[in-house]
Amino acid sequence: MAAFTEQDFDLRLTSGRVRARRIGSPKAPLVLLVHGLSAHLHAFDDIVDVLTAPYRQLVALDLRGRGRSEITPTGTYGLDAHCRDVLEAATQLEADQFDLVGWSMGAMIGIGIANSAPERLRRLVLIDGAGGDIIDPGAVDKVAKGLARLEMVVEQRSDYVHALKTASGISPWTPFWNRYFEYELGPHGQGWKPTTSKSACVEDLNGRLDHDWSVLWKGITMPALLVRCLLPIGGGFVVSDSVRDEIRRVVPGMKMVEVESDHYTVMNSRAAADAINEFLI
Repeated sequence: MAAFTEQDFDLRLTSGRVRARRIGSPKAPLVLLVHGLSAHLHAFDDIVDVLTAPYRQLVALDLRGRGRSEITPTGTYGLDAHCRDVLEAATQLEADQFDLVGWSMGAMIGIGIANSAPERLRRLVLIDGAGGDIIDPGAVDKVAKGLARLEMVVEQRSDYVHALKTASGISPWTPFWNRYFEYELGPHGQGWKPTTSKSACVEDLNGRLDHDWSVLWKGITMPALLVRCLLPIGGGFVVSDSVRDEIRRVVPGMKMVEVESDHYTVMNSRAAADAINEFLI
């Protein structure tokens, strides 16, 4: 990646300020990377290592309320609002059409954009996400409990990383996760606290139920890839067998790849990254 330009910058959207990271030339075709519920732009670091190419401009976003982006008032979040943000970000990046790679909630945002602005999407990648009202209860509970970390205050950054290594159940734990969780932290008094807003995440978690995902699937008319995890979290799946089969029926042209990862470690999966890379060419 050293041969490619990396740049962190802010986008001033109608809804608020959003942090972005670009890898590659701003003149190359755009691939937007959209993270999950309480994640941030560094969720894609391992995948970026595979996708980086001279013919791509990779831009990862911190959605509002996450990472280094602005925390806006309660009531300003939700799927539709994030869809508008992503589309406005693409417009500011001077891309009439772009590819979108979305993980978890980011996949739901991708499905929303496929319905609201299908002419903008060239290709759509859904990483272990297909809709919010159809996730196994155990998986939802695991994700919801993970939001408790956003209220933690620690003296040392290493204390936070160690606590998450112990409590998260992420395995294998790689240096990626050290960097990932360190990025969440910002100064707080004499210590450190996550900069991501728990209330923003809760609003989006609850808002997933406001949509009929089986109807939204019909809007996926562009080439699409679903990367599905075969290992559960919290005893359940974000994309169950039945959801996989139903979306395959509704969107018969969708490509599917299943990987031996769970909802978190899929972001470290070389098999997933290679499948995405091949699909986007």
